[in-house]
Amino acid sequence: MPPALHLPLPVRRTAPFAWLVLVVAAIALAVPTATVRAQDRVATTVHNLSASGPGNIRAQSEQQICIFCHAPHNTNGVRPLWNREMPNTVYQIYTSSTLDAAPGQPTGASKLCLSCHDGTIALGSVLSRRQQIRMSGGDYIPAGLTNLGTDLSDDHPISFAYTSGLAAADLQLKPPTALPSQVRLDADSQLQCTSCHNPHFNGFGDFLVMSNEFSQLCIACHAMTGWSITTHASSTASVTGVQGVDWKYPTVAANGCESCHTSHTAGGHERLLIFAAEEDNCLSCHDGSVGRYNIRSEIEKLSAHDPRRYEGIHDPTEQTFGTQAHVECVDCHNPHAVSREIDSGAYTPIGATLADMPGIDQGGARVAEAQYEYQICFRCHGDNAVEVPGRVLRFNQTDNLRLDFAPTNASYHPVIAPVQTNDTVSLIPGMASGSMIKCTDCHNNDAGPRNGGSGPNGPHGSNYRFLLERNYSVEDNTQEGTFEYAMCYKCHQRSSILGDYSFPLHRLHIVDVNAPCSACHDPHGVSALGDTGTSDRTHLINFDPTIVSAVAGRSAPIFRDTGRFSGNCTLVCHGEQHLSLSYDSSAIP
Repeated sequence: MPPALHLPLPVRRTAPFAWLVLVVAAIALAVPTATVRAQDRVATTVHNLSASGPGNIRAQSEQQICIFCHAPHNTNGVRPLWNREMPNTVYQIYTSSTLDAAPGQPTGASKLCLSCHDGTIALGSVLSRRQQIRMSGGDYIPAGLTNLGTDLSDDHPISFAYTSGLAAADLQLKPPTALPSQVRLDADSQLQCTSCHNPHFNGFGDFLVMSNEFSQLCIACHAMTGWSITTHASSTASVTGVQGVDWKYPTVAANGCESCHTSHTAGGHERLLIFAAEEDNCLSCHDGSVGRYNIRSEIEKLSAHDPRRYEGIHDPTEQTFGTQAHVECVDCHNPHAVSREIDSGAYTPIGATLADMPGIDQGGARVAEAQYEYQICFRCHGDNAVEVPGRVLRFNQTDNLRLDFAPTNASYHPVIAPVQTNDTVSLIPGMASGSMIKCTDCHNNDAGPRNGGSGPNGPHGSNYRFLLERNYSVEDNTQEGTFEYAMCYKCHQRSSILGDYSFPLHRLHIVDVNAPCSACHDPHGVSALGDTGTSDRTHLINFDPTIVSAVAGRSAPIFRDTGRFSGNCTLVCHGEQHLSLSYDSSAIP
């Protein structure tokens, strides 16, 4: 937060008229009535531009303090007896896709503040003097945080009507009747610089009307959903070691909103983020310097959701991604509502780190708040699917995982709904038939707790392809082993698979002829989209065309499900032609 916008009051005099000026000025600027001697307060701040001022910029000889803003005579007629020219600048104002207010060009007290703080009018240029007051240290406000310039798009919006209607439309703004007494709107119910800054008193620093420790000033107006329980509002983690950020308070919670946002000269103009690159506002802490885990190192891995690959694409109001494929931290996490997740090992529909995020349901409709983890994943991997590099090709090909996992499919992994079958006899002890899984049961950190590591949960990055928690080999002629199919063997007992408990030719295929699991099985599910009609879609059968091909005269390989643990195939694999090659349960031990 930079030193604030300011409006010093007139010099205190003993004459009745001067006292009247002081009172009128105090009322006009909504100065707290509990404070009486305005000049005494201004005199000790950098808003004292007289020769006695404590700042680096001060008059060479002028002794009057209030003259730089106010005078009893020869003013421009603007209340409160304003002693400066009004800027004629056309400002670039703040805009945002999430802004419900309608700020215009600066008005009222804000325009008065800008007569110094936009840097276009000399500090000593006052109406009551024929000659400009000469200054030591520079005639104009120096470059830096206090010089806002004429581009206000990186500053908190001002000069807009703060009404009950606005609060009702925004839903995360408090109504004007709920604002604390220190935060005051002007006579036209507009929010101005003076709603946050008291130019005559600097007891809270930055000329704020109240302390902003623990975001007291921010939450005076902003009522962000989930903020009261978020980790960002309660974390006692120290921020003193973070490079490139000058935070006012020592902990995350004490800085609160200002851990990510700044009211003036923001790097990321929309939403007033400290850094221009969205992910830097997260990674400045979540690189192990403040946050519990080093997410920056996770996104350096072979396969990752790396937000650094995209810039200026994400928008909080986006409904679908279309051709603008991207991933930013805030595509999955709401920093105003996120809290620490405790991994109990039991199935939970959605984790605390994904709280209050929009999603896409199994029918393809947008939901305002996702209730299941997969709903967040479907935002990118559903109808507007992002192409995954090196993905396994299929005869029945679709990248829309919403359709692959659909419970109406003949087969699917139980992400949206449990699988009602007694055919899956290979499940590990403790995982009963009908169990539910989540996307992150497979797509997760290879060094996370679910794989015996100490790193963070979540699909930030993995050293295995497809952002998988464990290795999953998909190349033909792979020699079977616990590492090669570690992802499969997480849930399916290797002894059952190699013992041919559900398919009498499992061992033959994956051990004797080194065919990978992926040659026959599509791990997400097999949808009807693109179905050639030549194969049944049970048991996740969806052949890889680089390994399995059709016999002469056929357009695709054929699998027929003829009953429990029974079926037949007509196809070519490894040069071997199968013509209605049958198997049945009689061969199963």
